Amino acid sequence: MLHKGVEATGAARMLVEPEHPAESEQRFRASVEKRRLWGIVLLIAAGLCWAWSAWHTFTPYTTDNKVECAAPFHRDGDDLYRPHGYEGARGADCAAARDWQSSTVPLVIGFPLAVTGVGLFASARATVRLRTHLLYIERAERAWARRKDGRS
Repeated sequence: MLHKGVEATGAARMLVEPEHPAESEQRFRASVEKRRLWGIVLLIAAGLCWAWSAWHTFTPYTTDNKVECAAPFHRDGDDLYRPHGYEGARGADCAAARDWQSSTVPLVIGFPLAVTGVGLFASARATVRLRTHLLYIERAERAWARRKDGRS
């Protein structure tokens, strides 16, 4: 006994019913829109990573011990390595509270996110533009054929 949509040719396989061109076009546009949206989401995530890194690098902060620290970008490196005295302890507290990893890890994570996001977004835009161009050419060919048939 065969089910609807299945034919027997040694092994059962699904028959593909023809679909309406508008349905195919709608599915195509939905997949392109999903790719474009993923590209935008990845670009936003990369931007957030870069904003986090910039915030950690360029803003002053206070440690848990209430020590006021300059931004890591503006910090004098000599204070980080003095073992004795208040300045050495202050520099060590500042370095321990906000180290270089808190600034560079988001940059490293953001780079592949940005590259992938740009790739997805650009390919989706190019696909839509090419599809629009193809539709325009098809309409122009039909109009040309009608015009040519009208003259003969």
